[in-house]
Amino acid sequence: MAQINEELIRTVFDEMAKHKASLLKMILTEDEDEEISDYRVLADLVIKNFPWPIGVELRRLFSGLMRQLDRMRLDQIFKTIERSMQFISFVMLSQLCKEKTAGKITISESFSNEFKTRFFVLSLGNFTWLIRAIGNMFSDQKIEWFMPEMGEYFNNKFYNALDFWVPERNEIGHYQINLTQSDIEKRCVEYEEKLTFILKSIAFLAKYKLISVKEIKVTKSKIADASFHHIIDLLNSSDSDFKAQELEVPSFTESHSVLLMKTIKSIDEYLNLSPLIIDTSTEILDAKEKFEIKKDIFMYSKYRDDHLMYLGTEVTEKCDLRSLKIYDTLLMEFKQMLSLI
Repeated sequence: MAQINEELIRTVFDEMAKHKASLLKMILTEDEDEEISDYRVLADLVIKNFPWPIGVELRRLFSGLMRQLDRMRLDQIFKTIERSMQFISFVMLSQLCKEKTAGKITISESFSNEFKTRFFVLSLGNFTWLIRAIGNMFSDQKIEWFMPEMGEYFNNKFYNALDFWVPERNEIGHYQINLTQSDIEKRCVEYEEKLTFILKSIAFLAKYKLISVKEIKVTKSKIADASFHHIIDLLNSSDSDFKAQELEVPSFTESHSVLLMKTIKSIDEYLNLSPLIIDTSTEILDAKEKFEIKKDIFMYSKYRDDHLMYLGTEVTEKCDLRSLKIYDTLLMEFKQMLSLI
């Protein structure tokens, strides 16, 4: 099984390095004339350079527990593709709302109507629909992507590759058919190859930074303009112990939000992914009703009876986040997003 993991890792790393040349410097030996051959080093770099919601699933897939061609590995392959598509669709949806707010894009009635039926309870099929529909909308109206690579890599070949997973997920992922051990082994190999293509297509994410804005402080004196002290967490890591960083800049972003940035050296270009993706790590558990809140990166999963529901990236159990300090703000932002579409 290590050989299959190794092929996936090396292929995706090579593609990442095309977008982020600095990765190549990280795999040189002390003599700097020979690349490290241990693919486990490359695996760690692949995990770190994908945004955490994707990286954490790859960490699980690459773990020792997943080295057998068994049902557990097959399920994790499905989980990895589903979370990857969830993240990508949320990025695209966030930019759609941004462009709509700015009056730069027109949303058709047919898209709005289908969105209403699909977005309140999400599935892999709905993620793939969102990606194709928004991708075609941007292409038809010649809207520039926040990540220009989407215009290059998100084409019919990519969309068709996503379509493959939907019936497979419905039948196999939800145990609607019985698989023999031989069937499982064959599908593990086949699906690994298809997952590799998807990860190669989104390897450009290594260029961008996913951050959480924990706090913003204003500094102002009589003789100087205001500056904004941002305390952020970089949400790209091989573990969940994210390292806090500080930025002192002349403008400000949205506090308590998860942002996708082109560089952390400047906050001029970013995409706000909240309320679809949120970070609960700064929540202070100062009341009994908050005791069930887990500190994690959460992704929107469904909306029902005026209730926003989320799934964690590391936390596996369901969490009721309505006692979050910013929950009312998240709910208002979500309703505003719905009204735009």
